[in-house]
Amino acid sequence: MNFRTVKFVTSSADLSYARKDNKPAILMVGRSNVGKSSLINALTNQRVAFSSKKAGKTKLLNYFLIEDKFFLVDSPGYGSTSFATMSTIQFSSMMEAYVKESSLKAIALLVDLRRAPGEDDKAFYHYLQKTGKPLIVILTKMDTMNQSEKDKARKMAKELGFEQFLESDLTPKTLDKIRNVIASYGNK
Repeated sequence: MNFRTVKFVTSSADLSYARKDNKPAILMVGRSNVGKSSLINALTNQRVAFSSKKAGKTKLLNYFLIEDKFFLVDSPGYGSTSFATMSTIQFSSMMEAYVKESSLKAIALLVDLRRAPGEDDKAFYHYLQKTGKPLIVILTKMDTMNQSEKDKARKMAKELGFEQFLESDLTPKTLDKIRNVIASYGNK
C-alpha cells in the first residue's frame, strides 16, 4: 500500500463522521507541533494536511481516506499553546470519546524526544497505554538529530516504557516502515 491515493474527507469537532462511515481509523496524536500533519504529508507524498510553524493550529479531527480503505485521523495537539485552557478541555473530551469507538483500530502516538517529556506527556502516554487500543509509537524529528541525540532519544523512549517504536527521519525507508505498520491496522 503506497498511501498516494488519499483524500481529505472532513473535519469534525466530534465523532459523528466516524460513526457514520465506520471505516477503520488510525488516530494520530501527540503534543502540539510534534509533526502530525507533516508526517501525514510525508506518508502520502502530498500536501494534504496543513502544517504550521505555530503550535495549536489543528482544532478538529481531520479525516484523510487512504486507498479508500481506512482513515488517518489528524487530531489537535495537546500541551501548552496559545490556545490552551478551553482547547485542553475540548481535547480531553474528544480523546476520551474517540478511544471508545469500535472503528478506531490503533493510535499512532508521535513523540519528539529532543527534550525530556514533562509530567503531562507521561500522564498522556500512560492514559493511552490503558485504553486497550494498539499503540504505535513514532519518534519524530529524528532527521534533526545527530547520532548522539538519536541514541539519547532511543534510550529515553525505552525508559518511558516503549518497548517498540518507529523512528521518523522522513526518509523513504523509515516512511515505508511506518506505512506498513499503519496499513496492518487499517486493513483490519
